[in-house]
Amino acid sequence: MKNIQNLNEIFNIDTMPELDNNLPMIPAPLNTSKEADQEDDYQLARQTMRKLLVKGEDTLDELINLSKNSEHPRTYEVAGQMIKTLSDVSKDLLNLQKQVKDLKQDEGGSNAPIGTQNNIMFAGSTDELMKLLNSKTNGNVIDQ
Repeated sequence: MKNIQNLNEIFNIDTMPELDNNLPMIPAPLNTSKEADQEDDYQLARQTMRKLLVKGEDTLDELINLSKNSEHPRTYEVAGQMIKTLSDVSKDLLNLQKQVKDLKQDEGGSNAPIGTQNNIMFAGSTDELMKLLNSKTNGNVIDQ
């Protein structure tokens, strides 16, 4: 290591000027809302998974070429593992979409109106039911 020269001299470049450490640091703006944090995390996770899929596909193509050329069993095993990994990442990407959708429904789902309710039960006698139905039909409440 004693024989190693200064890299700046080897590459014939000037040294960089020293940075002034007295400059005020501007803090990065913080997202204070929970929704903004969730959206940022979702976008980061989605971009990361998409990049992994693209790079994994390129790597898989190279592995398949290597497997064909070498005909070594280990290269086929690694290619099979890469296929499994890529399918897992694809599933994770779809699950991420579902989880975000569920989170958004949970936030606004408590105030959502009920669309159709098919499991309505009447707890009473048939005589009470007939009186109730007759009173509603006389008042034209039942819609056809």
